[in-house]
Amino acid sequence: MSLVDVFDRLAAERPGEPALRFARPPHDGLVRTWRQLSGRGVELAERLTEAGVSPGARCAVVLADHPDMLPTLLAIWRNGGVVVPLDPRWGDLLTARTVGHSRAMVVLDVAAGSMSPSAHSERPDTVPLPPGTAMISYTSGSTADPKGVVLGHRHLLSAYRSGVGALVGLLGRVPGRLGCSMRMSGLGVLGMHYLWAAVAGAEAVVLPELSLSTARGYWAALAAHGVELTYLVPPLVELLDRAGKAPAEVGTRPVVLAGGAPLAPAVQRRFQERFGAVLLNAYGLTEASFAVFFGDRDPGGWGTASIGRPVTAAARVRRPDGAVVQGPAEGELELAGPVVCDGYYDNPDATAALFRDGWLATGDLVRRDEHGRFWIVGRVKEAVMKGGFPVYLAEVEEAAAEVSGVSEAAAVRLDLPSGEDVGLLVRTGGDGAVDADALRIELERRLGRHRAPRRVVCVLHPLPRVGQGKIDRRQALALWEALTRPGRG
Repeated sequence: MSLVDVFDRLAAERPGEPALRFARPPHDGLVRTWRQLSGRGVELAERLTEAGVSPGARCAVVLADHPDMLPTLLAIWRNGGVVVPLDPRWGDLLTARTVGHSRAMVVLDVAAGSMSPSAHSERPDTVPLPPGTAMISYTSGSTADPKGVVLGHRHLLSAYRSGVGALVGLLGRVPGRLGCSMRMSGLGVLGMHYLWAAVAGAEAVVLPELSLSTARGYWAALAAHGVELTYLVPPLVELLDRAGKAPAEVGTRPVVLAGGAPLAPAVQRRFQERFGAVLLNAYGLTEASFAVFFGDRDPGGWGTASIGRPVTAAARVRRPDGAVVQGPAEGELELAGPVVCDGYYDNPDATAALFRDGWLATGDLVRRDEHGRFWIVGRVKEAVMKGGFPVYLAEVEEAAAEVSGVSEAAAVRLDLPSGEDVGLLVRTGGDGAVDADALRIELERRLGRHRAPRRVVCVLHPLPRVGQGKIDRRQALALWEALTRPGRG
């Protein structure tokens, strides 16, 4: 079974029901039914057949918030092809390397309505893909060491179906409408809003992209279109906290899933208190197809800092000494199950490093309590060994975010003659009210001298981030070095 079968079934069972609704310019007001999506996919599949797209052919697709986006994917899959998503904001170099590495035969630009042949389709060194492959999804930072995650229809369907079960457990029902306030950039947005919605039989509503100019009308837009569930990354949660207008009316709020990067507990609390909407701390990664954890709720029903218990995959914890442990533990998160990918395309070394005894090594450090709930505490490569003890950059950032006047924080590893230490960049409010030395002293009080940063540097501009709102560690370190050079004022 493939994702095409999901849309064809809905087209047969619920032909006239809305499947996709646009409330975002330039397609504002346009509605597509399940029958229209499926039928348009058949039309486009015929064109692809004429262009020579046959089973196993790789098709690079420039993603767009466009009525033909889903039908284009369905057309490729209907012909047995493989989708290679391209972020329209990638530079020419990354785009060319992704097309070349994947051996895509054509490049489809959905917004432009164009299809161009690729110079790489006839390369004799094309590496075969497993039967039923749906997608090669390239992760960020893939120019020097391409990491194209190979995902089959079986992976994606298993993930989305399990995710629907998670919704019933968390919400008590399957929501009828999912709202998308993010631009189409990759599998994360595509899967969370469009493909998952179809497997759930829910309508996807494409809302205005959340930005500083649209934040005040965000909640009104959700209410106007009856959105019951939506997804945001932490920077957008923080944007709403700064610029969003709290709903005046009392009523049911949509549930918000946050993912892509750890959500600071202080930000989560402020958001829920201010807007009266449940904010759940979800966790997933491309190599596991989708979200694996969907958050946790306290006895009052509010979201907590925990990512909850695993839903779509089995999870275990490996301590730094290499031992896999049961019960309460802290260490690297490993995952296994039908949602886990087949490895990286044409990168055997990276694939070998990804798995341990059949388990996916995520690189994320977690804490598990006696009830089986998990918390993200950092990255394996983002743990600083300070005086022989690990200090996680994420815990320093979260502590800083709790301090009044701090908008966002990025911790960096300092390699000093005396050993490793931690530096901290913080973005303050427009009035620059946070004093760097005072903040460092406050963090010593909160974290202890050993875990507190050696030095704090304040900036007024946003900190560098990569896809899904994660801190760009490389650029953060470069910024730190530029700001702390000897002789700089």
